[in-house]
Amino acid sequence: LRNELWLLFSGAIYDKEVNLNIYRKYVYESSNVKNDHDTINEEIERDLYRALPDQEAYQQESGINALRRLLRVYACYNTDVGYCRAMNMLGGVLLLYMNEEDAFLTLAALCERLLPDYYNTKLVGVLIDQGVFNDYCKEYLPDLYDKLEHLGIAAYISLSWFLTLFVYVMPFESVLYVIDIFFYDGIKVLFQLALTILNENRHRLLACQDDGDAIMILTTYLDQFNDHNENHEEKQIIYLIKKSYSNYNGINEENINRLRLKHRLKVVQNMRESLLQSAAKNTLKFTKFNEQEIKNIFYIFNDVSRISLTEANDPRKLDYETYRINRDEYLILCKYLSPWYIGEQPESLANKLFDLFNLNVQPDQIDFIHFIRLWSILWNEDFKHKLIILFLSHLEDENKRKEAFNILFESTSAHRSSSVNSENISLESSISTNEQMPSLYIENGEITYLKPSQLPLMNQTEFIRLCKSIYNLMTGAANEENLFRALATSSTLLLKMGEICKSSPRQVETNDTTTNEMENEWIVNFEQFEATMNAETCLVTWFENNNGNNLSLEKRIHNYLQDIQR
Repeated sequence: LRNELWLLFSGAIYDKEVNLNIYRKYVYESSNVKNDHDTINEEIERDLYRALPDQEAYQQESGINALRRLLRVYACYNTDVGYCRAMNMLGGVLLLYMNEEDAFLTLAALCERLLPDYYNTKLVGVLIDQGVFNDYCKEYLPDLYDKLEHLGIAAYISLSWFLTLFVYVMPFESVLYVIDIFFYDGIKVLFQLALTILNENRHRLLACQDDGDAIMILTTYLDQFNDHNENHEEKQIIYLIKKSYSNYNGINEENINRLRLKHRLKVVQNMRESLLQSAAKNTLKFTKFNEQEIKNIFYIFNDVSRISLTEANDPRKLDYETYRINRDEYLILCKYLSPWYIGEQPESLANKLFDLFNLNVQPDQIDFIHFIRLWSILWNEDFKHKLIILFLSHLEDENKRKEAFNILFESTSAHRSSSVNSENISLESSISTNEQMPSLYIENGEITYLKPSQLPLMNQTEFIRLCKSIYNLMTGAANEENLFRALATSSTLLLKMGEICKSSPRQVETNDTTTNEMENEWIVNFEQFEATMNAETCLVTWFENNNGNNLSLEKRIHNYLQDIQR
């Protein structure tokens, strides 16, 4: 009977009619999809045996296998949610009374309609209803509300009671009554029951000294909810449900939704502020921006990103690391924020820099850690660092670009990389060498630097394109004529150097040996490029002064926000 009633009251019966064989389809998909689901599958495996350990069905492999399939199928079906804590308990209860397909459809109804946004990585729905419950406590139990605020146990109630539909805190037989009435009457049941439980323990809670005492009082009370207590004429859970309807039946869905809207704004704002703080704290060491500048840039990056605050993410990463933008969104930000989005065909250079910095991210996307590093170089780094990214971005061989990029950036990635052995990299030795190059980033004494001689060589076609990009970048500058003259002098000299290399033997390194070979190829290296550019003072000044552009980053961000609000 429960199978039919839960299907009917949850609305899953209608989903079953519309989506025939959907469970079978996703069973097949979940068994074949790897990679993205590996981490989720690991979480599911950890929680399988914690679901309902006292139930005989889950002391056998057949029951565990069914629960594993159910949770994996749902994670594959709803990738925005994936797998969340407490799903193992709810799925376990459903499978005791329903076949796998019906349990899957009912679990989907729970996660997507009956308890919206409860089961995602941020638990947004739980946090919202935590605020709603606080409002109800203040309205119905004002003296107890002050005490609970002081003790700070609202999170315990929302996570242990609401998220699991009381499965985690009540004896199983009693929980079934809660789930029955929840499917029938919806979310109001949880608020009514929670208020009733608090009211039943009012005097003891008012007398307790700390949160530990309060949690112990509530835990002990709920543990004693057995159905064989001879001191009661009726089952304790039935008594509790009746009393909840008698005392708090004024709570209704319309009122709940109104309060949810009020608290959603607060929760999302708090999450956004926490996200900004995390982004600033964890990327500050990789850039020369201050904390507020990083927050401002991330705010805009997040604004154009299509990733929502509630989207499932990789638990191995910090929240801000999951945010990314595609090429079109990146070009929008370049237009507003980049000091290099000037001159002729600015999108051409912007695209080359995108291709350089998105090598280790998803195809045609750039994440925030790579974006902020690029922006830090454009706005804050010296002449040499800007020349490096210009040089690397014009190499046609993606493998060469990737190798050099990894040496430059990845050893100080945001993923808490291990310390570099001091025997391998020494600050003193790097300063004393004739080929020294300032490290781009330093984290806890970890140094990442690349000697100019380690950068890939550039052929003539790539060099001509590089010169064209610099020419386009300087077009329209206040001292355009002087800049063009200096660029012509430098490029002419480099062309001659390339010709000399073409007719001279060049040392070629292999894995095992170093040999001299005659290469009939025009090439220049970064050291030559840097030296000739450095000889022209006006070029150095122009690059180090952000191209002579007087529009600050703060002003650019302000202009972006103004245009977006129109």
